[in-house]
Amino acid sequence: MKKLETVVMLIVIIVIIGSGGCNKHEKSEFNSGFDKSELLELITVAEHMYDSVDISGFKTPLPTEYIRVYRSPVSVLKNRFDIWKSEKSKVVIAIRGTILDKKGISFAEDFHAYMVPAIGKIKISNEITFQYKLAELSGAGVHLGLLLGLYTLHEDMIEQINLRYTEGVRNYYIIGHSQGSGVAYLATAYLWYLQKDGKLPSDIQFKTYCIAAPKSGNTPFAYDYENLTKGGWAFSIQNTADWIPYCPITFETAGDLPPISGFTKVREVLTEIHYPPGPNFNDAYAKYGKLQNEVLDGMQQVIKEIIYPKISALFPEYVEPELIKSLDFERIGVTIPLIADKDYYKKFPDSKAHFNVWENHSPYPYYYLAGKMK
Repeated sequence: MKKLETVVMLIVIIVIIGSGGCNKHEKSEFNSGFDKSELLELITVAEHMYDSVDISGFKTPLPTEYIRVYRSPVSVLKNRFDIWKSEKSKVVIAIRGTILDKKGISFAEDFHAYMVPAIGKIKISNEITFQYKLAELSGAGVHLGLLLGLYTLHEDMIEQINLRYTEGVRNYYIIGHSQGSGVAYLATAYLWYLQKDGKLPSDIQFKTYCIAAPKSGNTPFAYDYENLTKGGWAFSIQNTADWIPYCPITFETAGDLPPISGFTKVREVLTEIHYPPGPNFNDAYAKYGKLQNEVLDGMQQVIKEIIYPKISALFPEYVEPELIKSLDFERIGVTIPLIADKDYYKKFPDSKAHFNVWENHSPYPYYYLAGKMK
């Protein structure tokens, strides 16, 4: 009898050790680094987070590993996110992209392309101020429209993360498509900094795939984001035939460079390196300075006249935050290019006769190209 009790006790000890003892959260495989099979499954989630009507029908297969367990309400800016969960206790936070709504509100978020500091606060109403931290690097700036998109989702997103945490979930993918990827960059930075500042549990791990992403910030923001997520925890997936990753259209000026640069004292620097300015230099440089100011002022005026009224109508007490006078939006994150080859263009013709402005940007071509990766 004593021998039997001893055997039973040994079995119990082995089971406890094997299960991690008091560690109650669910274990799952969750590794850093790019994974093709992981991406393919997440692209199917990225397509099925839309309503079918918004993308002219689903073309990728249904996700096989994940089921949707939550869908957020649609925000005033038409943003929405899903929670998809696998049996292995991995969760996907999937942020929907731009949709065509009757008042053009979703596109207003895209076009509200002012640059604002990546750390600060925005007065949404007399009662609500959104305080955010997306970078620590001096000079980091982000896309204001996408930042407002993050604002409309952040409370619900954090609530869902905290809820899933009580269920034992520790591993989260953050994905987006199109505008949703633009917001996903900012959401990734926001959540990582909440964690660094002790406002989210330290044992949560985020991994991000931004699919068909626009440019969400400037070079200092990109540096900060890439440093924050280094080690294979964030990727940008871009189809080389897609035009959205080139947007917003950028315009870099000497003012976008670090304070100490070759343009700080351009005449002296050119002379020092044996290229003294010629007789036309002053005139040409003055024209360049005038042009850059005209472009920046002109674009900000267009946004103020056409886009701002739509935003202010949604947030009547909203106060525009401090702006950075810049249009220097840059590519962000570790990029995985999906190369459009001859076979691709047979399937998705690149001709004006076959003009479909959204085709190369939609999830299915991404799924097709990702499937061909070696």
